[in-house]
Amino acid sequence: MKISEIAQLAGVSPAAVSRYINGGSISEEKSQKIKKVIEETGYVPNLAARSLRQQRSLSIGIIVPKFNSDSVSNLIEGVSSVLNKAGYMAIFGNAENDEKREVEYMRLMQESNLAGILLMGTVFTPKHLSFFRDSKIPVVVCGQHHPSVTCVYHDDRGAAKEITRFVLAKGRRKIAYVGTVETDVSVGINRRMGVEDALTEAGMDPAELVRTQVRFSAKDGYTGMLEVLDSGFVPDGVVCATDTLAVGAIRALKERGFSIPEDVSVGGIGGGMAGTIITPALTTVQLFHRKSGERGAQLLLSMIDQSREHPDEKPPVTHTMFGFSLIERESV
Repeated sequence: MKISEIAQLAGVSPAAVSRYINGGSISEEKSQKIKKVIEETGYVPNLAARSLRQQRSLSIGIIVPKFNSDSVSNLIEGVSSVLNKAGYMAIFGNAENDEKREVEYMRLMQESNLAGILLMGTVFTPKHLSFFRDSKIPVVVCGQHHPSVTCVYHDDRGAAKEITRFVLAKGRRKIAYVGTVETDVSVGINRRMGVEDALTEAGMDPAELVRTQVRFSAKDGYTGMLEVLDSGFVPDGVVCATDTLAVGAIRALKERGFSIPEDVSVGGIGGGMAGTIITPALTTVQLFHRKSGERGAQLLLSMIDQSREHPDEKPPVTHTMFGFSLIERESV
């Protein structure tokens, strides 16, 4: 199907269809008409032909730490919704939580002449920072913050403080924290510091916080909770760095005969699907991963446009932090 046929079906000009496909300015009324026709006909633009015609790449590299994660899948949905509307194709790289592989993917994507890179970051090594500094194509990082690169991230410290405050407000004082590896600054360090902030605010000594450090799966949360219980400490409140860890922690507590929330309150961070399908449903702090993905993609496309207009200038570095929202369910 040709653009002229799409235009005829939508009752608009071919130029309007072309602007819609290429992310140009167009009225909302025309945009909706064109969108409806494209969805009904299943029309797919020929990206290779457009790329050659416009003398620019229409592919974006997206590097993820892993795919089996609510936060990653929601973020990808946000990124994809923006890229699809702008007519870009996403090329994915799964780093499998290997920071060396992340750098390898970024180099490969740059050498492949992609338009830009969106990295769902976990760790910043010197090689990461060197690539950000010397990259010939725009890069946006989602999920971590660093002053030298454009980032979209969450208030992880504030979110952890909020859920810990909520647990403390229920009269819980024997708090355990199931945290994760601190090579991941946002989830590992910032969330642990948020828990400590809440304890300090409540007049408690954060140095006495009983905590364990595990990886990211529900099995890890289970193992971490058992480590706490096997140490002889009996908590009446547990805060977990992620909802997935909280799912494992709840299983461990139940196996040891604890009732939730009567004996132990459990809170998570993330607001993903995992917390809604367990019993009791998980009290958590919602993070806005889809919106952060949308924002990351919008920033990247803007940087790509700036780079094409001013090839000798690097786009300015910007930082966007999203907040959070407490979701009260049955586990606290």
